[in-house]
Amino acid sequence: MAATMKDVARLSGVSLATVSAVLSGSSYVSPDLTQRVQRAVQTLGYAPNSVARSLKKGATELIGLVVPDVTNPFFTAIVHAVQKRARTLGYSVVLCDSERDVEQERSYLKMLRAHLAVGTIFCPSGPEEAYKRLEDDIGIMPVVCVDHAARPGDYDCVVLDNIAAARLATQHVLGLGHRRVAIVVGPQHLMPGRDRLVGFEQTLHGAGLDIAPELVRQGAFGEAGAFDAVQALLTLPERPSAIFVTNNQMLIGAMRAIAESALSCPRDISVVAIDDFPWAAAFSPALTTVCQPVDAMAEAALDMLIERVQGKRGPPRHRVFAPELAVRRSCGAPPERMPARARTPRGKSAREAKQANESKIVLSNT
Repeated sequence: MAATMKDVARLSGVSLATVSAVLSGSSYVSPDLTQRVQRAVQTLGYAPNSVARSLKKGATELIGLVVPDVTNPFFTAIVHAVQKRARTLGYSVVLCDSERDVEQERSYLKMLRAHLAVGTIFCPSGPEEAYKRLEDDIGIMPVVCVDHAARPGDYDCVVLDNIAAARLATQHVLGLGHRRVAIVVGPQHLMPGRDRLVGFEQTLHGAGLDIAPELVRQGAFGEAGAFDAVQALLTLPERPSAIFVTNNQMLIGAMRAIAESALSCPRDISVVAIDDFPWAAAFSPALTTVCQPVDAMAEAALDMLIERVQGKRGPPRHRVFAPELAVRRSCGAPPERMPARARTPRGKSAREAKQANESKIVLSNT
């Protein structure tokens, strides 16, 4: 027979009201009583009867989805895939955009718990140490992390093989002959930010190349940060011949910086990025990207969550998905390997080169 709230109250030595408050997060309960209730829940394997609850309320089962930035095409795709899959399983999704604020994440998780969501898919935006007491926010509500593991080894998670993704991107430009390759990285407190830098470094070292410190720039996984980072790269005395941008929003900033520097991609500089998005192929040039299998990742996360909701036990699961390279037109041979008439002189912008050529023509006609 399944354990009940009365069983939890009896084992933990507290009232039914206290058990309800701990499980729903509806009111404050002291840390000591909270721990006693949580220990009893774990010992008994108690899970709220969500089916009975939904019948009583006449409501659809709710699943939480907490993302750091709904405007990011990657997370937009996650939202779309989760909602589509959830509908087929009879669940509704409550979407929460934390705007990369850890305290806002905590507030949303507590709200979802209080409103009796059966579980939550969580895309964390903070460092692992920010989630040391995640159980205080979620109680016994099942959580599956996507993209970045809140506490590796403690919760189910679904992630990309970010090291492999960075290797694919870096190997591609090295294979075209580039040797001075820059990277625009994301925050290093996030798993994707760290692992993509590791994959880049490993690939360069494997090719016998040193990593010039000035070619590693922080873009904070945002368009504005990447714009500034790429502008700085393009003004170096010896600029890179290729840039690896480690997410899609930074890719937009990078391409804007190249355009505003009057340089041509890929003639003057090649660009490769992680994260495909719907209009990547519509850019001029079409953008070479490393694609995440977003739909498969989202569906896997939801299926793992539903299994936990339905009582599946066992150690935390860690699913890693392989990336794929979509080769388009934003990468080419480095300028020194191109025909002379196709090159822009090193250290000069395309506009400056054009002006210099026009001056030569004027002088030759006088």
